[in-house]
Amino acid sequence: MAKSLTRSKTIYNLRNPLGDPFDYNPRKNRSLNIIGLVLWATEGDKTQLSLSNGNPNIITTYLQFLRVVCRLEEKKIKAVIHCHDTLPYKTCLKYWSKLTNIPTSRFNKPYIKKDLGGKRKYPFGIMRIVAINIKLVHIFKERLKNLGLSKD
Repeated sequence: MAKSLTRSKTIYNLRNPLGDPFDYNPRKNRSLNIIGLVLWATEGDKTQLSLSNGNPNIITTYLQFLRVVCRLEEKKIKAVIHCHDTLPYKTCLKYWSKLTNIPTSRFNKPYIKKDLGGKRKYPFGIMRIVAINIKLVHIFKERLKNLGLSKD
């Protein structure tokens, strides 16, 4: 008799009918693997693969980790820009899209907040990489735990 699937596994299988949309291989690039895991542990969301930052180097390095080490399907990687209403959104979108090689069609609705003055550290706002895969989240947490850097 076949073992019944839990509800979450059933939903996962429905959302990923061709199997896992990733092929995590930490040996592909060991240093990038460690850097990516630490970036996610410090700047990421503990329930998703998402990460927010305004530093272009952090964003591109984390994306490289997702693309090279995790081999996450490109269509699973989306983005959101967080910026103030005084920044021209289209300029920010063009900047982040070109930098990350994520087409503008995969950018979700921006989060634009009222500018109350002050200095702007990031002239193109902050970018949030939006990627969701619960299996990969569990793998990340286990890898961090093995490194002594538990996310929980």
